[in-house]
Amino acid sequence: MIKIHAIRTGKVKVKQFQATGARNNISRLWQLLFTNKWSDWLPVYCWLIEHPSGPLLIDAGEIDKVNEYGYLPNSIIFKGAAKYEVNREDEVDNQLAKIGYKVEQIKRIFLTHFHSDHVDGVYHFPKARVFASKEAYEFTLSSKGEGLGYFKKHLPEWLQPETFEFTNDKEDIFISSKKLVEDGSIIAVPMPGHSIGHTAYIIKSKERRYIFSGDTTFNGNTLQARIPFVILNNAESEDSVRKLWKYAQSSNVVVLCSHDPQISTKLESITS
Repeated sequence: MIKIHAIRTGKVKVKQFQATGARNNISRLWQLLFTNKWSDWLPVYCWLIEHPSGPLLIDAGEIDKVNEYGYLPNSIIFKGAAKYEVNREDEVDNQLAKIGYKVEQIKRIFLTHFHSDHVDGVYHFPKARVFASKEAYEFTLSSKGEGLGYFKKHLPEWLQPETFEFTNDKEDIFISSKKLVEDGSIIAVPMPGHSIGHTAYIIKSKERRYIFSGDTTFNGNTLQARIPFVILNNAESEDSVRKLWKYAQSSNVVVLCSHDPQISTKLESITS
């Protein structure tokens, strides 16, 4: 049996156009730089999966250091894109304890990408195996990474992710994939656009396929409208959200977005 827990590690606001769309990239850039139109507070989720092979995490959430001056760049782009509110008690270790788990029980973490609100909490898990796409990790280490929100200076010194490429055959509508466990119940699929090497994970139970879509789109409404979660629209992000929407049309598929306020209610109505 598979059970999914949404682990809320604080909250974030983004510029409203990222959640509702905009006419074009000029409009998006204008709103980013020159307006004060923010979304409501949105959850920052990572995910605990009770899996037959052992409990695992998808992403690791945000930490309270994000509130410190200088932790994120003090540039107009970064200040204009997101605001965080994270307390120490919000971090993943404390949230796991509330549902009866110790950090030592988490043996594997699968990262959708290396933006801070998805990777910062990994420092709590020095003994866990961490998996990520090769493209995402290599870009994080590159000189261009910080400009797109990948901060190698924030990664723990001990972190050596087990990286993968999408070398397996297609998975449903996705033209390539990577099987991550022997029985094929955990599969990574490429979901580029929001960030370099952005990855979604499909976890299969007997009755359902859960797809953890990271930041491909914000929630069910933006998925239905095919609005990608990006500052500037790009062809990859638009293609990814179209594929995710098409995949979601199967009756046994459950899409789980990392900032969807309705996720807890959605999960409560589902039994695996």
